Amino acid sequence: MTRTVVLGFLLTLASAFFFAVSGPIAKTMYAVGWTPGAVVLIRLIGSALLLLIPSLIALRGRWSEVRTHWKTVLTYGLVSMAGVQGFYFVAVEHLTVAVALLLEMTAPMLIVFWIWGRTRTRPATVTFIGVLVSMVGLLLVLNLRGASISVLGVVMALAAAVCLASYFLVSAKDTINVPPVALTGLGMGVGALTMGLIVLLGVMPWGAATTDVDFGGLQVSWVLPMALIILFTAGAYITGILGLRYIGATVGSFVNLIEVPFSVIVAWLLLAELPAPIQLFGGVFILGGVVFIKWGEARLARRIATREVVARSGALAEV
Repeated sequence: MTRTVVLGFLLTLASAFFFAVSGPIAKTMYAVGWTPGAVVLIRLIGSALLLLIPSLIALRGRWSEVRTHWKTVLTYGLVSMAGVQGFYFVAVEHLTVAVALLLEMTAPMLIVFWIWGRTRTRPATVTFIGVLVSMVGLLLVLNLRGASISVLGVVMALAAAVCLASYFLVSAKDTINVPPVALTGLGMGVGALTMGLIVLLGVMPWGAATTDVDFGGLQVSWVLPMALIILFTAGAYITGILGLRYIGATVGSFVNLIEVPFSVIVAWLLLAELPAPIQLFGGVFILGGVVFIKWGEARLARRIATREVVARSGALAEV
């Protein structure tokens, strides 16, 4: 395994951790009267402002890249920023968090089948084993006993999964020459404008409170958890883009599944929600699935390379 791949794994794991921490922190704010619409809007605005100066610095002399890839930037903001968060929080209103998260985390499987359909190349059998093992691990971590189902909630959660799959695919494109920090900053700006319109129209109502928040047993100002959410959100997207460009969308999306056990552990520390042993056991399955996915991707690459060599040999023989 090369240093580049190791770095990609570490950055993607960091991204998963930052995303995982943001969820339980947001939940502490919901407990005192904040609504998902308000939290999502402020986290997008705050992240866009936080990345404004770094984005402008990164884009010096490179604004032509933004003009060239403006459709990608727009899609990234609409789908990967506003779409993922908006659809997910609507789903949570109609489903338990466990079911909504499980459905959203089907994104890696969508990527596998999307690439299969686009390239007409069947994934290695090991890849399918990795998909199955990861999904079993996710089921164990989420501990779905007593879950309720809503058709609207399921549709919204699956829409969030599609948006999440788009995030991985776009982030992994090394042909996009917009610097990662600038792509994140511009995407946050587009996402903030989109979410602002959604809140203004009342699709996701606004609700905020200045009450102190119970933060791991300590009473703190609401400013602290909100500041952490903004910081972790910006960090999650930047490290995510960098990591995905090293290891690709397929493997990166499965590595991101580790966000679930990360979230369980953070919720235990911050919200006193003690995870069951079966949930910790599920985390081992998720990691095992990632190993199978990486193995399958390597086998597929060798198979394609062998096929190309045989094709070239045949062409030379004809000559």
